Amino acid sequence: MKKTILMAAASTLLLAACNEKPGYEITGKVNNSALDGKYVYLCLYNEPDAAPLDSALVQNGSFTLKGENPTVVLRTLKFSEEAVPRSYTMPGEDMPFAATLALGNNKLQVVLDSLSNVNGSPENDALQEFKEAVRPIRKQQAEVASSLKSDDQPDRADIEKRYEELDNQVSQKAADFIASNMNNPLAAKLFYDFRYYIPEEKQQELAAQSSDVFKSVAGIDKLMARLENLKKVAVGKKFTDFEMKDVKGDMRKLSDYVGQGKVVLIDFWASWCPPCRKETPKLVELYKQYKGKGFEIVGISLDSKQDAWEKGIKDLNITWPQLSDLQGWKNGGAAIYSVNSIPHTILVDKDGTIIAKNIHGDEIEAKLKEVLK
Repeated sequence: MKKTILMAAASTLLLAACNEKPGYEITGKVNNSALDGKYVYLCLYNEPDAAPLDSALVQNGSFTLKGENPTVVLRTLKFSEEAVPRSYTMPGEDMPFAATLALGNNKLQVVLDSLSNVNGSPENDALQEFKEAVRPIRKQQAEVASSLKSDDQPDRADIEKRYEELDNQVSQKAADFIASNMNNPLAAKLFYDFRYYIPEEKQQELAAQSSDVFKSVAGIDKLMARLENLKKVAVGKKFTDFEMKDVKGDMRKLSDYVGQGKVVLIDFWASWCPPCRKETPKLVELYKQYKGKGFEIVGISLDSKQDAWEKGIKDLNITWPQLSDLQGWKNGGAAIYSVNSIPHTILVDKDGTIIAKNIHGDEIEAKLKEVLK
C-alpha cells in the first residue's frame, strides 16, 4: 500500500513537470533605496522608441519578472528617465541602474547598480566575465584621467598616452570577446558599443566572420552597411569625388584639389568641435612648413551655420581651402567617407590614392616626411 502511494505521488510530480511551461525568471536586486516604489521596465534592446514589453515594481530593493522566450534575444532592463536620468557610460557598460541581457528561458540573477551585473546563462555569464576583466583597467583609466590638472601640465602628453594605452587594452579585449562569441547576441552589443574604438580593419575582420545571430541584433545592420561603404574609401583606393560650396558660396569639387599632383589632407572638422580646435594649431604649423613642398589641406566643415564656420576659420588662422554644405552631421562628403566622429582625416597621395586615414599631429608629419621626399 505504501509503495502504491509513493508511485502515485511520483506520477503526480512527473505529470506536473510535464505540464509546466518553459519560461524565464529574472530575479533582480536594486542597490538604491531611492528606486523603491519605482517600476523597472523590460524593453527591446537598442530601440528606444518602442513600448516596454513588461514591468515590475521594486519593493525592498527587489523585483521579479517572468515570461516566455523561445529564442535567446537581447533585452534591456531600465527605469524611466525621470527615475534615472540618462548619463554617459563607458563602452561595454550600460547606463547606471540598467542592464542589457541575453534572455531565453533561463533563471537570471540581476543586480542593478552604477555598474550592473547579470548571471544565470552561458551568454550572460560570458559577458559578465568580460566586464570583470576590464573594470580594473577602467579604474586605472579613471585614476590616470584624474591626474590631469591643466592643459599646460608638463607631463600631459605622457598621461594622455597612458590613458590611450589602457583604452586600447579594453578595445582589444572587446574584439577578442566578439571573435570568440559570434553566436552570443551580447557580442553584437559589444560590437555596437565599441564601434568608435575597435580599429576599422579589425571591425571588417569581425564583420566578415559574423553569424546570423550576430547580424540579427538591432543596429548591427547599419554598422554592417557602414563597413561595406568604408571598403570603397579604404587605404589603397582612389578617392571619391564630391561637390559643395566654398566659403564664398562658389561650387567646388574635391577633385579641384585632390589628384592634382599634391599630397592632400582631407580634414573633416567643425567650428563647434573642441578636439578639432585643439588639433588645428598643429595643422596650421604643418601647412606653413609643407605647403611649398607639394602639400595641401582641404577642410570639410560639418558646421550648419555660415557665420560660425567663418568665425572658426578666422579664429583658428585657417588659410587652406574650405568646403561645406552646412548640413552638420548630414554633410554629404562625410556620408561618402562614412565619417562618424571628428576630427577625421584622410591623406591622399599625388595621384589620388588614399594612403592613410584618421591620423593626427605627429603622425601626419611623419607620413609627410615619408611621402614628400
